This record gives sequence, C-alpha cells and structure tokens, in this order.
Amino acid sequence: MFKRSLLWVLMVCLLIQGVFVPRANAETAYDDVKGHWASEQIQFLTERGVYKGNGTRHFYPNKPITRGEALALVNRVFEAVYGPLAAPEEKAYLDHRYPLRKEIEALTANLQVLLDVQTGFVNEYRPGDKILYYLHLASQGQLMKTPQKELVDWWVPAQYLQYPLSREEASMILFHVLAPYKMRSMNVKPQDVAPFFAGYHGWKQPSGYPDTASPYAGAIREFRLFSETRLFNPYKNMTRAEFAAVLKRLYDFYADDAAKQFRESQQRQQKAVNLLLTAANHAYRTKNGKWLDAYLSKPAQESIAKIALPLHDYRVALTLRKDDTDKNKLWVAAAYVDPKVGNYELEYLLEPGEGNPFGRKVTSIRFIQK
Repeated sequence: MFKRSLLWVLMVCLLIQGVFVPRANAETAYDDVKGHWASEQIQFLTERGVYKGNGTRHFYPNKPITRGEALALVNRVFEAVYGPLAAPEEKAYLDHRYPLRKEIEALTANLQVLLDVQTGFVNEYRPGDKILYYLHLASQGQLMKTPQKELVDWWVPAQYLQYPLSREEASMILFHVLAPYKMRSMNVKPQDVAPFFAGYHGWKQPSGYPDTASPYAGAIREFRLFSETRLFNPYKNMTRAEFAAVLKRLYDFYADDAAKQFRESQQRQQKAVNLLLTAANHAYRTKNGKWLDAYLSKPAQESIAKIALPLHDYRVALTLRKDDTDKNKLWVAAAYVDPKVGNYELEYLLEPGEGNPFGRKVTSIRFIQK
C-alpha cells in the first residue's frame, strides 16, 4: 500500500514538474532539446505559453507523452490562438485527483462552443465527453468505437490519464477537435450532427491506412498534422517531441484559418464574428484583460461596461453589413433578451486590428432598446 502511494506521489510530481512549473526564459528553458529535431517546434510553443518551462531545465523530448498531458496541451494550443470560449464544467466521470483535470474540462467546454458556433445551433452531442469515453474504452482493452450498448456507469481514473498516448488515440482526440472544421462546409442540420460522428465512431468510414481499421487518422489527413507515410503505426506511443510537432501544425492551422475567414463567404464571416464575440464575451465575464484587449478596443470596453449587460450570446443570429464609406469596416447587429431590460439589440463595429487571430477588433458598441 505504501509503495503504491509513493508511486502515485512520484507520478504527480513528475507531471507537475513537466507541465505546471512557471514558465522559464524561452531561450534557455530546456537544455535537452538543443540540437534536437523538434527544438524549433518546442521553442515556438514554449514562447506562446503552451509549454510553461521546467524547473529541471529538461523537456524529456524522447519520453512518451501521456494522455492527460496531451489533452491539456491541445487545449492550451486552442486558447493560445483564440483565447478561452467558455468556463470549464465539472465532469463527474473525471478523477478529481488528476492535476490537469481543470484544463481537460476547459477543453471539453471549448470544443462544445466551437461545434455549436461552426454548425450554427446548439448540439446535444458532446465531443469532449466522447474523447474521454473512448480513452476509457481503450484503457479497458476495447476498440475505440461505439459498442452496441454504450456504458452508462463509467469514469476515467487518474491512472488512465497517465498512460502513454498512442498514435491512434492521438488521431481520435484530434478528430473530435477538428470535426467542427470538417462540418462547416456542409449544409448541416441539427439531426445531421450525431450521424456524422456515428459514422466514424462505428468505424464505418474508410481508414485510409492499410495498418489500421480506425478511421480517425484518415479523417484528419487533410489537416496534415502527422507526417505523411504509407503506414500510420497506430499502436506506437507518441513521444513528447513528436506530439510537439503535431501541436505546432495544429497551432498553424488555427492561426491560418482564422486569419482568412473575413476574406471568404458571408456565412463563413458570420461564424468568425460569432467566435470572435464569444471569446470577447468570456474575457469580459472573467475580467481577462489580455483577451479583452485583444478583441475589444478601449472605447468598446467602456461602452459595454456602461451598458452592464453580457457582451454576446453565441446562440443568437448575427446580421452583417459592410460600411458604405469604408470597405474595412464591418457592422454586426444581434438581438438579445434580458430578464430586466427586455428585448434589446447591440450593434458592433469591427475594424482591422492586431492582437487576435482574426485580424479584426470591435471598436464600437451601440445599445438599442427594442
């Protein structure tokens, strides 16, 4: 019993040492990545706060990445680009003893909002929950696909999250992360979302690789997160360096995709504005000055403070209108309901600005009572 407790303490200390320690100077954070093939990717992510330095000055690039750390890092990449979209929601199936629990719960919350925004409606499907469910199945020696009868009483203990992450498991996680981007070009209806995922969860989609029947790796091939090879090697554990390379490509996809959305169709622009305002609203509610400044000018922040109402609700419809005198200006209107105020409308002015991935900032907010 004592040995088991000691082992648990050592595992937690190693995890905190590698992930939680306050960020060191980016140029000298890790001694053991100098000359390593992934040194540039690790350096890039460290500078953006995805990796937060290490008190021992070691990154351990050739050690396996664990499942729990991988989930937390994926969320950090997402928030490094967009900022948080929603507050974490406590999950009963997730072991409360696991140090990175809150970051994993933040990932599930962000994925839910992202799916809702990209499809245009609130979904009953929970991609974050499914990620943990399939990791639970894999830990039980089962295939990561929906069985005929889904389990009701299941949970993910800290031990499962300390297991090394296989390439197949990584592809499953990234599939759920990127599925909203795959779906946004489709004419998706509310009833289409669950069947879309079911086709992959039941492994009814083609694999794309001869050495695995799992469709997840093939499903995200278009995003080029993994190096292109004929075989996928699904059961091979990923090292910390290999996963860093994947995270760098994921970061690049997020940043490149966001930057071009205001040059595309009006429907795509509506989704971009919704995501922008959702991130700004969360920053406003949580008083996160960094992201508030990234999305709202000082005058816009003063305006919303005077109004003393939520900045945005991503479930409402947005109306976009170009300015007649300046093509760089975009007007956005949205109607809201508040128990105390009743029906009202907010009109936002978006102009080119730095500090966020969209290259647009809210510079004016006007309140209209209805």
